[in-house]
Order: sequence, then structure tokens, then C-alpha cells
Amino acid sequence: MFAENRKRDERSQSELHEGLSREDIVATFRAAMIGHFRSHIPGTNINEATLLASDYLNHFHELVMLLEAVSSEPEDFAEDLFAWKPLTYEEHFAESGFRDKTLAIAAYHRAPPRIRARFDDAVDRLHGEATKLVGDIRAALYGKKRGVDVLCANAVTRLSALIEEANAIANGEAVPGNVDEKANGEASGQAAIDALFDPHQDA
Repeated sequence: MFAENRKRDERSQSELHEGLSREDIVATFRAAMIGHFRSHIPGTNINEATLLASDYLNHFHELVMLLEAVSSEPEDFAEDLFAWKPLTYEEHFAESGFRDKTLAIAAYHRAPPRIRARFDDAVDRLHGEATKLVGDIRAALYGKKRGVDVLCANAVTRLSALIEEANAIANGEAVPGNVDEKANGEASGQAAIDALFDPHQDA
């Protein structure tokens, strides 16, 4: 009797699996995972649609403040500026006092692939630009050249624009100055939510 019931259960499970495509299974798993993360997100600074936390960008806001300080008082703040270093999303939150940092890191890894790719690209450009600009300012200061204040002001303007772009992506908003409607559409909150359950995206 027990053996017959067990065989019947195994047969039912087998039939159920045969009726589901790989895409269905992946979509169901993704929906369950996203549902788990989203149930913990309300009350945090993590965006429910993109699963990204714009608090990461404080890493770059700190650099902007240092550039502004060096512009007026280079001798007092130069070393602090040169001590700044690029940090990945995970590194920043691991070192931060952000209350929900563990959730922020986990959610980042489940963010919609297209959205996260665009965010990562914006961050890569920020890091590349920041490294170059800090290097230019270091060379100007150590070379006793004039115009450091102008260099700093230009750096602040450039970095602020890139930060604004990354912030828009993290918050599911249209990217400032981007005329690509498709790209802006993917950054919208609803598009991001739809992407979470798209079985054709990478897991």
C-alpha cells in the first residue's frame, strides 16, 4: 500500500515536471527569490523595482566634497583626496554603516540583469573618470602648476553628471539627457518590475 502511494506520488511529480519548460521553472524560481527580497525591502533605502541602493553613490559624493575642499584649500585636503580609492558595490557596503548592507548586497545580485548591467557600466565610467581626474589634480599640485581650482571645478561638474546618471538608473528613473527612449524605458520602475519575471533573462 505504502509502496503504491509512493509510486503514485513519484509519477505525479514526474508528470508535473514534464509539463513545465525550463523557462517556466526559471521564472517560478526567480519570482520566488524576488518575492523574498522584496518582502524585506520596504522601509529600507533599496529600490523595490531595481533592487539597487543609491546609497552606494555616497562613495562618489565623498569624492566630490573632497574636490570642492581641495579647490579652496589644497594644502589641507590634498592627502585626503589622494587617499580616496575606488570601491565596488559590495566593498562599499561591507565597509559602511548602512543598516541593511547585507540585504543590499544580496539584492544587488538579484537585480534585473539589464538594469544592473547599465548601472555597473555607469559605475565603471565613474571610477575611470574619477581615477583620471584625481591623477590630473595630483600632477598639477605636485608640479606646482596653477589652475588647480579650475581642474577641481571641472571634475566636480563631470562627476556630478555621472553620479546623477547612475542615481537615475538605481532608482528606476529616466536617465538625464538620454534621448534613447528604449534605454530610458528599461530604467523605468515598471519595466524593471517586468524584467524581474522575464524568463528569457539570465538567472
